[in-house]
Amino acid sequence: MSRKTGEKLEGTVIMKQTLTIPEAFLGVGYAKDRAGLPLEAVRVPVARPGADQVLICVAASSLNPLEYKLADLNFFRRTPPVVLGLDLSGIVVAAGSAVRGVAVGDAVVAMADLNGDGGWVAGGGEGSYALAREFLTVHKPQSLSFRDGAALPMCFLSAFASLYPTVQPGDTVYIPGGGGGVAHLAVQMAAHVLGAGLVISSGSTPQSMALARQSGAHYVFDYKRDDIAAEISKLTGGRGADLVFDATYSEAGFVETAKTVRQGGSWIVLGVGPGKTTRIVETESPVNSILAERGAKHINVNILRYFSEPATLDDEAKAFLKRGMTLAMEWAVQGQVLPHVGRTIDSSVEAINAGLQSLKSGAGTLGKVAVIVDRELAEAS
Repeated sequence: MSRKTGEKLEGTVIMKQTLTIPEAFLGVGYAKDRAGLPLEAVRVPVARPGADQVLICVAASSLNPLEYKLADLNFFRRTPPVVLGLDLSGIVVAAGSAVRGVAVGDAVVAMADLNGDGGWVAGGGEGSYALAREFLTVHKPQSLSFRDGAALPMCFLSAFASLYPTVQPGDTVYIPGGGGGVAHLAVQMAAHVLGAGLVISSGSTPQSMALARQSGAHYVFDYKRDDIAAEISKLTGGRGADLVFDATYSEAGFVETAKTVRQGGSWIVLGVGPGKTTRIVETESPVNSILAERGAKHINVNILRYFSEPATLDDEAKAFLKRGMTLAMEWAVQGQVLPHVGRTIDSSVEAINAGLQSLKSGAGTLGKVAVIVDRELAEAS
């Protein structure tokens, strides 16, 4: 999108010239079913918004493990080519007939549908365009950068859907892997806004453990050296954690964290859960028997269903997600739940492949990896 300097007004960027939306753009994604990494440059048409959608000229995005999993498995049976990059921040350039909450020219943060194209662009100075539903699109506060806004949607909503309905004031909450993209936000959420009495986390490096502490964890253990179940038992007078939120996606880790739940407590897992993490082969897992011995609840939070078929969601589900996106902006501005951006990369095939490969190998950057899709626009915030 060619543009001149925008005028800022109460968090909204008013563009001073007519917007020209191209017919297509060169994105980063996959061109055949179950392509896996590395991703490649693929040209896709710029879609026009449906009644409840907005089209966003993308300023920034971020990396999520879900993106390399989509490329590995294409588990929504998409017809390639598919462009990835599902976290979005940018400027609304078109809006559907039923959209009322945002308008053309607004600076927004959004989450794209998983069955639509994302916003990564393959460099070369082209703009990037992605659709989002109005209920997953919120105004970007002026004090929040496009980069930091784009680091929030998927990870924030994952933590929000898991903890917001379940954490009770005073609870002892264990969140392993507190240096991770979802977990460092979850630690902040539990410690700073949901009223947990004791927040415990874990890590395997000094850096990841430091981020968990910085995020608000009262105790952080080394999961490679410490007997965390025993440590939590000591801290809780032998009871265990009221609630465990495990977003690590580690089969071995699931078994260990299940041992930390108190009698009658809750063990919450993000995604499909124990024995199913490959999505290809189902294996036996002892987690359910461990939880059964404790009379603990096994809760799966799978946000994929919210984004794979958004047209089928009822009003209650849409309102819940809208509430999450709104609170993400409010809590970030208030400094209560802020994304830690450990690394910022340009949007290019090479940089995105390197970043995703790092996530896949387990050697990912602390917190989030941000992607600057349009540097001129991102720096205008």
